[in-house]
Formats: sequence, structure tokens, C-alpha cells
Amino acid sequence: MERLRVPEHMYRALGYLFPRLMFLNARYAPQVHWGDIAAALDGFPTDDLDLASAGFWNHWRERWTDRAESYTALAEASGTVAGRSRALRGAAAAYHWAEFQYFDDRTVKQRLRQRIRDCFLGSLAGTDLDVTEGSLPGTGAGYWVLRTQAMRSSGEPLPAVVLSNGLDSATEVEVVALAEAYLERGIAAVLFEGPGQGLRLGRTPVLAEMEPVVAELLDALRTEPGIDADRLAFAGISFGGYLALRVARGLGEHFRCVVNFGGGPVIAKFDGLPRRLKDNFRFAFGAGPGADLQPRFDELAIEPGQAPATEVLSICGALDDIFPIEGLYDLDRAWSGRHSLEVHPREAHTSLNLINSYTLRTADLVTERLADRA
Repeated sequence: MERLRVPEHMYRALGYLFPRLMFLNARYAPQVHWGDIAAALDGFPTDDLDLASAGFWNHWRERWTDRAESYTALAEASGTVAGRSRALRGAAAAYHWAEFQYFDDRTVKQRLRQRIRDCFLGSLAGTDLDVTEGSLPGTGAGYWVLRTQAMRSSGEPLPAVVLSNGLDSATEVEVVALAEAYLERGIAAVLFEGPGQGLRLGRTPVLAEMEPVVAELLDALRTEPGIDADRLAFAGISFGGYLALRVARGLGEHFRCVVNFGGGPVIAKFDGLPRRLKDNFRFAFGAGPGADLQPRFDELAIEPGQAPATEVLSICGALDDIFPIEGLYDLDRAWSGRHSLEVHPREAHTSLNLINSYTLRTADLVTERLADRA
């Protein structure tokens, strides 16, 4: 009997993805461990390694769903609140990795996304994290406000960071993980889901022109108890980073600073994207199979114009094949004095190998910008 391990052919094919699976060390956010990856990939057939194919990701989905269900069984068997909480976090993460590149059956994907949410919310029992849910009836969006019990009991209005999803991230996984750095610094985290984001992915096309949603969210935060709406920042990752640049340009005066993790003002040429990434964009944008999204990409290109009314930080990889670095160089020149650009020469999209260090440094910077000026 061979030992449980990640097969060499899977490591060669998917090594670039492992930092995404591990993401950040987390206290509240669901996460998997190396053993989960080994269990999901052990014995993966060598004849099914076309990462652009639906067949590969369907097989991947089945294996990660098995991991998730093993965690839900562990949660049900646990006799402690802490054991159940930790097992449900593992289940939520595994359900997310089961569905994140799966697009063939919309109903299955949406069911898995609901399982992520259910497991995450169930995992909060016994923790000190408080989640308040809100809705934005004008745009049909929703949001969560995350605070610890100590933050709530302080009685002081809190600064807050608004965090935005990427195309295939899950609010309960990657975005909660990003939020933790701010919670640790006494800053509330606002996780919003616009049309086509979070549980709305695949139910309605993603809204790239997200400024009206964020404007409505700002109105809601002005009435949200315990939030200091004069001390806000905005941050987004991947496509959420693209949205962050739009927010900086259109609504910058409402934020002390804006952070873009891995987004850019221009999306790469559609016909040059890997096939599975094309499917990802088609699914998120509500386009049919085989649809050419280049006209939509052209519409979404951000013309820099004058510098925004806030400070913007962009962190990106020089080898990014989704948001080419050239677009950020152009924007950096146009927004000179208001835009800081940090480029990692050996990194690709979202610089995942360095995410632990750059999110730490960024959280410190945002904390300084949100300090009480009084």
C-alpha cells in the first residue's frame, strides 16, 4: 500500500494553484490543510489532466465534495462546540474548492455555494465573531458587517474596511480570511455581495459597473450602528481589485484609501485566455457557451482620467495573465501622486506566494489611514 500523498503528476499540473488552496492562516475563515489536498488528489488519474476541460473539474468536484462530507460527518459526531466549529470550517473550505472552477451544472454549483454558507455560519458557534447581515433593496445586493465581541462592547464607533469578492472567490472563505487582518487591528469588516457575487454568482450576471451598489452601501453604513462612516477604506482582490479601481475613480472621496490586490484597469484579450478562464468569465457574466466577451471587456476598460480623490495602492504580479501589468503602469503614471504601485517580478495573478506578507503590510497601512484624526 502506497502512502497518502499528492501525486507528482498532479503537483506538476496544479502546483501554481496550491497557494490559492492554502490561502491565509485563519482564525475564523474556512481553510483546508495539506492533508486535505493530499486526500483529495491521491490517486487522481493520469489520463484526466486537461485543466481546461469540464471533465477534469467535475472529477475534482467529486473528490473535494467527498472531503467536505467527511468534515460534516466529523462535525455531527463531535461532542464539543469547538470540535464542531473546526470541522464545519474544514467542510466549508472543501465545498468551496469543489465548486470554484465547476460551471457545468448551475444547480449543483449553487447548492455547493449554499453549503459553504451554511457550514461557515454554523462554525461561528462558540467563537467571538459577530456577523450582522444587511440588505440593499435598491440594487438587490447584500452585505455582512463583521466585528468581534470585544469590538462591539467597546461602545465606540469603529472604522471599517469594505471588502469585495473576485469572480470565483467565496465571501465566506477568501474574503473572510482577508477581513481577519483588519479585525485583529480593531477595524470592522464589511463584506458586500453585489449582483453576480457570492451566493448570487450564476443567478444574475456580475455587475462590473458596481459604483451604484457601493454608493447604496455607503448610505447604509451611515446608519449602521457602531460604524464610523467617516473612516472607511475599500479593498478588493482579483476582479474585486478591478472594482476597487472603479470605486477609487468614482467614489474616492468617501474612502480614506483604496487597495487593489491583483486587479487592473484592462482585462487581457479574451481569445488569449485559457479555456477554463473563458468559461469562468462566461459563467460570471451570464454569457452563453462559446460567447466572445471581447466587446464586453472593451467596454470595461478603465480610462484613468484625472487622479482619484483618495489614496490608492495596487499590488500585482508582473506575470499576471488576466490583468496585464502594462495597464497598471499607464494608470500609475496618470494617477501620479495618488497611486502607489507594488509589482512582484516573479509572481502571477494576485501574487499568491507572497499574500501573507503583503496583506500584513497593507493592513498596517490601512490602519494608519483610518486612525482617528481628532
